[in-house]
Amino acid sequence: MKALVLTAGTGNRLRPLTANRSKSMLMIAGKPVLQYIVDSLKDNGVRDIVLVVGHGKEELMSHFQQGGDQNISIRYVHQLRQEGTENAILCAKEELADEEEFLLVYGDVLVEPEMVSRTLDNHRNADAYATMLVTLVSNPEQYGTVRIGRDGVVERLVEKGGPDRYLSNYAVAGVSVFNRGIFPLLEKHKTLEGTIEGMITSKKKVNAAVWEKEWAEFTWPWDILKANRIVMDRKLRGYGTFIAESAEIHKNVVLEGSVFIDEGSIIRPGTTVRGPVYIGKRVYVGNNSLVRDYASLCDGVHLGYAVEVRNSMVFERVNIARMTFLADSIVGADSCIEAGAQLWNWRPGGQPLYLDGPETVRIPLSKFGAIIGDNVVIGVNTSVFPATRIGENSVISAGCIIDQDIPPDSDVRAQHNITITKRSETKTS
Repeated sequence: MKALVLTAGTGNRLRPLTANRSKSMLMIAGKPVLQYIVDSLKDNGVRDIVLVVGHGKEELMSHFQQGGDQNISIRYVHQLRQEGTENAILCAKEELADEEEFLLVYGDVLVEPEMVSRTLDNHRNADAYATMLVTLVSNPEQYGTVRIGRDGVVERLVEKGGPDRYLSNYAVAGVSVFNRGIFPLLEKHKTLEGTIEGMITSKKKVNAAVWEKEWAEFTWPWDILKANRIVMDRKLRGYGTFIAESAEIHKNVVLEGSVFIDEGSIIRPGTTVRGPVYIGKRVYVGNNSLVRDYASLCDGVHLGYAVEVRNSMVFERVNIARMTFLADSIVGADSCIEAGAQLWNWRPGGQPLYLDGPETVRIPLSKFGAIIGDNVVIGVNTSVFPATRIGENSVISAGCIIDQDIPPDSDVRAQHNITITKRSETKTS
């Protein structure tokens, strides 16, 4: 059975992190989202993969090539215009012409091997025409949802449509098996919602396989931190600490909990690494730093003296200079945060946090920091308010207080007014 993986979406709600990359190439604990999908497919014996690519395809295709070094076969289908899931599936019609059935995987979901195996096993045991993996969520208005009848049969699907359209708390979880008969139905109905309704109307059995464990779909920036936590719990908790032989850990470094430290990394004296923590290849952590609680440092990250990083995702080759605080934040590749910068992650009094933009969304967390695009410079002693986005290629000069989103390619400078007055005479006794 072949797998069709959809990776062409623009990921507008995740910008600036997706300005230059596909959602499928977002880094989670040192690996792209798509790598977790590929590994989960391989673990289930699926080695023939078709990727529908569009936005950010260059980096994705360069990374995965034809799949030979991973002992898989990858073929690419280009979606010239991002016209939704239905169009993306139809783009791959010819690549799947010889398949009676195929796996459909959304490239913006953190897929575990058991998610694939459960979908496949349920499909075979139920003798279904189609099987969709579903999971319970607390905010169904943000997902495609299904109504499930007796014996796990899907009675109806509704795609994302807001608070008035969801059918239940069962959300579509990004892994499905479809008969190739889906193609003429998609061409006829134009929408996946109508296509599923067409299957049900014509008495073709559509089954639901239930995933009861935690999962992550990449819609909003905080989903990256959630996925990072899921992966670290799966990779580190209960498995102990891994330190590569070529890593240099000074004898005065304190390691607590489960940590992963990859090849060529250097941890200087006085530093505490409190797991779960992921540290990639060739990472440098300066003296007296604190890296803790789901911090993830990708390859080539450099931390200066006395830097604190907590529950943050730091992409490749980021430089964070001395005396900087970073918590509950996401930093894009090749960025530089200069000395003494403070990235705030909460508001006094516990006020709710909102992400502004074309749609204002209340963040479902009490603490959430900054979202920094690729190739950004944040100057010395700059403060960044929580839930603030800084667009790619922007430069923030020293001493700024950033309390609003910064567009891409911006230069930001602070203007200071200095008042000088003569001191009044003071009496001395």
